[in-house]
Amino acid sequence: MLTNKMIGSAVKIGVLCSLILPMIAVHASPLKQKSAERAEAKAYNFTPKDQGWKKLTLREKIGQTMIILIENEHDTNRYGSIEEMIKKYPISGVFAPPWRFSAHKPESDVVPNILRTLQPYVDASRFPLIISEDFELGVGDAYHDFTSMPSEMALGAANQQELSRRYGEVVAREAKALGVNWLLNPVVDLNVNPLNALVGTRAIAGNVERAYPLLKSQLAGLSQQRVISTIKHFPGDGVSMKNQHFTTSSNTLSMAEWNASFGSMYQKLINDGAPSIMVGHMNFPAYQKETIKGLLPPATLSREILVDLLKGEMQFNGVVMSDALNMGGIGGFYRDTQEIAIQAFKAGVDMLLWPKLEFMDEMEARILSGEIPMSRLDDAVERIWGVREQYGLLDKPPVFYSELSDKDIAVHKSVPLEITQKSVTLVSDMYSEIPITSEKYKKIALISIGYDNISAEMTYLIDLLRAKGFDVSETIHNPHPYEWQHKLEYFDQFDKVIVAFCDCVFSPPGSAMLKGDPAIATWTVNLIPTEKLIAMSFGNPYYVNYYLNKAPIKINTYSRHPQSGNAVIDALVGDIPFVGTSPVNLNSVILQ
Repeated sequence: MLTNKMIGSAVKIGVLCSLILPMIAVHASPLKQKSAERAEAKAYNFTPKDQGWKKLTLREKIGQTMIILIENEHDTNRYGSIEEMIKKYPISGVFAPPWRFSAHKPESDVVPNILRTLQPYVDASRFPLIISEDFELGVGDAYHDFTSMPSEMALGAANQQELSRRYGEVVAREAKALGVNWLLNPVVDLNVNPLNALVGTRAIAGNVERAYPLLKSQLAGLSQQRVISTIKHFPGDGVSMKNQHFTTSSNTLSMAEWNASFGSMYQKLINDGAPSIMVGHMNFPAYQKETIKGLLPPATLSREILVDLLKGEMQFNGVVMSDALNMGGIGGFYRDTQEIAIQAFKAGVDMLLWPKLEFMDEMEARILSGEIPMSRLDDAVERIWGVREQYGLLDKPPVFYSELSDKDIAVHKSVPLEITQKSVTLVSDMYSEIPITSEKYKKIALISIGYDNISAEMTYLIDLLRAKGFDVSETIHNPHPYEWQHKLEYFDQFDKVIVAFCDCVFSPPGSAMLKGDPAIATWTVNLIPTEKLIAMSFGNPYYVNYYLNKAPIKINTYSRHPQSGNAVIDALVGDIPFVGTSPVNLNSVILQ
């Protein structure tokens, strides 16, 4: 929910707009064209040796294509039991949403409650149940018993393949402790357009040269733990400003640009053995010609993209998965989500995320009527079966989850610590002032800028600075110029003023750039003498250059992970070196 307060006068609105509206007319390509050729297609073969899929009933085959949103109480009330539900609707998989479980009390019972909820689905399923989740920031981002991870972009700034492999390994091991065997990550989008609010720090980098080796290593870490990964969102997000949760987005690159970037990266990952690809609710004008209602449809509904390009030219024979079917980017092309699911399957999607149970009834009727050929269903099921076989999901194990010891978790937590230390990036130190010591710069003011209530993070940062010997003020949050322009002498007493940007992707939903109170607060900080300023971003890496280009010291950490605070303060005072390098172009023409 958006929490910004509207500014009450036309004067304020005018000032705000002139402050924050970036130049969005791009007169140069966002990607330098290096080659018109993408990598050669030498796709990994997932064709199953086991032919058991051919013996499935029609409804069991359809069930293999469905990942439903788990609704335990509703399903029990409607069908009498989960067993009876799965007898009627033999689905292959479930999605266990954290928002249904993370608030469970007592906190010590959160994980046991998840396992209890999943158990009847596991027991009723004839085959190993596919249990899927999205742990882009680690399992600990949703459940406190586990390890939270910094953003993918922090991993990109660290730029170490072995660290990326360990990242994948930790996420996979902890996912298995919840029974999750099919992850809906990692994101392999590229942060090409700074104004894309959805991709942001979810992308590991802004170019394929840095992104591919790190993603390959991360996928290897996941695969080594026998957890299925899903790379997303084909044909590649991060170019347009649009957010596919709200509306149909676009990858607007030319074919030459796409081949040299997204196309090459996806082809290499396919060749390496990526088992599943999530297609995005975005179109690809350079490739598509066919329309629905006069509009280019998103990839999820485009046979051209799914069959001609992905399964044809790129020879992908793993599983093509849809993104969630309730998103705005796929809406409106057909009468309802049920019909959208049917049409996505017809277009080439093999596995659907969050269809209704009644999808099975409708699919069965249309296959029996001949509208949907049996060959389309068999193609999807064979692909799913091949990935199941590759990852040991054809025979039910005695227990569907694995155990982790406290020692395991302690070892896992060393990974985010190392990532944060190796990712913190010194963007500029104009006067060579670092290390900032308490002997030279004793008094520090701290200003936080962002939408969220970040008092806990700022208190933590204050404690870290005080432990280094600094005299630190209490945090000033989003200082408004109408309040502060007449009392700027307050900052005369301080040797340095740290301005901390603390926004996260999609929090709140909307623009990638600041709006409302946080945006207008940048007016205030730009009135402070520039030599005092230290700009830090714990999220969007473009903020330090865009909003505080005059600050002599600029630092990016890419994440609000707790260890990011430790790393940035340790680097600021010289206890650890700045070794991170920017994984995106901070001088993008879009933000000039």
